[in-house]
Amino acid sequence: MDIPMTNKNEIKIFILYLMDRIGYPVKLSDVCSILHQENVVSYFDAGDCFGELVDANHVIEVDKDDDEEGLFVVTSTGRTIAHELSDTIVASIRESSYRSAIRHLSFQKRGAKLDCYYMLRDNGKYYVHCEITEFGRLVLDVNVEVDTKMEAERMLVNFRRKPEIVFRGTLALVSGETNYIFE
Repeated sequence: MDIPMTNKNEIKIFILYLMDRIGYPVKLSDVCSILHQENVVSYFDAGDCFGELVDANHVIEVDKDDDEEGLFVVTSTGRTIAHELSDTIVASIRESSYRSAIRHLSFQKRGAKLDCYYMLRDNGKYYVHCEITEFGRLVLDVNVEVDTKMEAERMLVNFRRKPEIVFRGTLALVSGETNYIFE
């Protein structure tokens, strides 16, 4: 299958868009893996364009340990480019690559924190609240009313056990990409 993106400017815009949408520091190898997994950009082209983005100060390194690969973020200039030009990238490629990024980057790696609880309501039903934050930014906020305490407790157990699945499932359902459910 042919790689859909070979134009360097298009690839750079796409990398900026993807990194900005992820919203927290990522490794070069993660960005390249995500793009390569989706068969959007060759691994070599992704690395080459990423280097050019660093040279142009559209992406900067923010953290590096002696024995680990550095972490990079999009600068304000890079973010402006991503916002103004990302619509030049085919929407289906943008969305499928973002979903791939979410799958690729584990919640723990992304600094995600969970908060969930239930409480009895005046009507005798239970209010269930589940949320996920990443680096202080709310990324999922779900509130559901259920009939029994047992249902509420089961929901909390499932959410705590598999928050990534709940997040991906919710994202798939609200975006209309329900094929995720059957993967």
